[in-house]
Amino acid sequence: MEVAVEIVEGKPVLVFSRRLDDEAAGQFNRELGLWVERLLTKGVADLAIEFSGVSYIASAVLRSLLSMAKRVRARGGTLAILNPSAEIQETFGVIGFREIFESYGGKFRLSLPAVPLPQRTPAETAQLDIIVGNRVFACTDGDTLGTEGSLGPELFSDLPGVAARPVRFQNAGGHWVAHVSPDPGSIVRVDSQVVAPGQEAILKGDHVLQIGEVRVRVHVTLPEGTSREGEPINVQVQSVFSQTAEWIDKTLKE
Repeated sequence: MEVAVEIVEGKPVLVFSRRLDDEAAGQFNRELGLWVERLLTKGVADLAIEFSGVSYIASAVLRSLLSMAKRVRARGGTLAILNPSAEIQETFGVIGFREIFESYGGKFRLSLPAVPLPQRTPAETAQLDIIVGNRVFACTDGDTLGTEGSLGPELFSDLPGVAARPVRFQNAGGHWVAHVSPDPGSIVRVDSQVVAPGQEAILKGDHVLQIGEVRVRVHVTLPEGTSREGEPINVQVQSVFSQTAEWIDKTLKE
């Protein structure tokens, strides 16, 4: 099981993927419970979880969904399942789960299609766009992401694991660079690889950037004639793996 937060139609959505089997049921219940409580406490009534990347779902997870839908309804809200995958739709159809879930106050719906990647004319230097839900931010040199960043800080407010300004973007001419602050306060990943404090990732083409539990899309329009193949993450300090492990351990303990 994998879990992250994405902005969908301007609202945070808890996104699950891979197998929600018996082994993952406990973690699923904890993650969903914390998510629901966090949003209900903030006064958010319409809650959503996304299942487009889920390939299997166990009966224990189905019971958690029913229990949570009932709990949310009792507090004046609604829990919706967005975009269930074909495999999950088939499972729901066989056991009649849709009707049962709706009887507990839950809903099923499809979200709007993802915002298409910007089509920009190549310029002398690379151009960077950050896609957060249905909003596209044209990045300029020195822009930052986070709860106090220069790009849509209101979208990251109170989201799990997102600090003030953990990532800064720099235009390097033929590509862009994502710099992680020496003391970011967040775990930062680019294409699932952790970028430790004080390090950087080279951005060429399309990437997934994750700050804490929140994922956004990154799109780079390269100068004409520049190779689109992405370079590996550029590590600027030695012993990167040990330092990254140390940082993750420290952050989780805090």
